[in-house]
Amino acid sequence: MDGKTTPEARMAVAFSYLFPPLGLVFVFTKLRRDYFLRHHGSQGFAWGVFLLFLWLALQLVVLLTGIIPLLGKIIALLVKVVFFGFFLTSVYFFYLTLRGEKFKIPLVYDILGPK
Repeated sequence: MDGKTTPEARMAVAFSYLFPPLGLVFVFTKLRRDYFLRHHGSQGFAWGVFLLFLWLALQLVVLLTGIIPLLGKIIALLVKVVFFGFFLTSVYFFYLTLRGEKFKIPLVYDILGPK
């Protein structure tokens, strides 16, 4: 837990996992001086970009499999289940950030590179 980051700042940066564009505020303003805020802001934004590209790819799959009546409906249902799981994961990241923990999302953190 980062001792110098206030609970209000942790609350604000935690929302970057639920609303990814908010993470840019912590990357491009004077708030970037705090490592905890910069880390979670950039990681939250990258998480949102990852989810956006995943959503676009899965929508393409749903569109292509929609030609086949039953298979298209099954795939569409599976995509909704997968994204509900990603939403719950985002809520969990929100919770961890509120607690003040610094964690790394494996695929997303590797793309961001070392800080």
